[in-house]
Amino acid sequence: MTRSKGRAPSWRSAAPSSPAVEEESMTVTDDKADGDIFGRLDGRVVLVTGAASGIGAASMRLFRAVGAEVVGVDLAPGEGIVQADVSDPAQVARVVDEVAARHGRLDVVHGNAGVNVPGRPHSITDADYRKVMGVCCDANFYLVRSAVRHMRAHGGVFVFTSSMCGVAATPRSPVYNMAKHALIGLAQSVAVDYGAQGIRAVALVTGPTHTAMVDELWPPGPLRDSLTATTSAGRLASPEEQARAVVFAALPGSSFLTGCTLTVDGGATAGWNEMARTMLTLKAV
Repeated sequence: MTRSKGRAPSWRSAAPSSPAVEEESMTVTDDKADGDIFGRLDGRVVLVTGAASGIGAASMRLFRAVGAEVVGVDLAPGEGIVQADVSDPAQVARVVDEVAARHGRLDVVHGNAGVNVPGRPHSITDADYRKVMGVCCDANFYLVRSAVRHMRAHGGVFVFTSSMCGVAATPRSPVYNMAKHALIGLAQSVAVDYGAQGIRAVALVTGPTHTAMVDELWPPGPLRDSLTATTSAGRLASPEEQARAVVFAALPGSSFLTGCTLTVDGGATAGWNEMARTMLTLKAV
């Protein structure tokens, strides 16, 4: 990896026929002697929502570890966190513009804020619906709408925390399932509409992860055991395991990763679940 001092590298990729990827002051080649094949984010500015805990907090730590300047957004206070309601478009626009003005640029947005109100469709109130869609879905659209204006000149990356609920429904979570499906469509739309400006978008399909929301909805005991049993790993992911995938998606070396999902689910969507485990235990297969 070679980097010149003074300015952050551009996100634009070279033509496909080029043997190397020239990005202004950054060069990525296939025969890198230092083994740093994905690069770093020195001089880049990252915005993370839902940053006070869980995957968002881990994302902030790991983005800093690869050199980025990181600003978090959450309703809860915390170090390096701007308090704002991401379901409010005016607040999202204000935070995005302030971050870009203060740091001179905005390169990566990790849309991670999430909430769930469990229940079957007939029991979900209008307020429940708006709460979940506002935080899980609408907020990410507002982020895109505000942030692309600061990325179009030099490129950038959006990573949306979707979920295995975005590819297969979880019982008693109809609005959450809808919202997480929508984030995959949003990532595809961003890739199609802004790819020519060097902007990428990836939807992270997370599996069961040890977060505060999981602790609330799947407390230790039979419910937690049923969730853990959905993974072939036989455990929950740590927030750091999900955050590593977020950072990987945003690194310069992932320049052809866009308009797609990145699945980190411990094998949960591969078909290994409680039924498979029971069948194997009974030697029925």
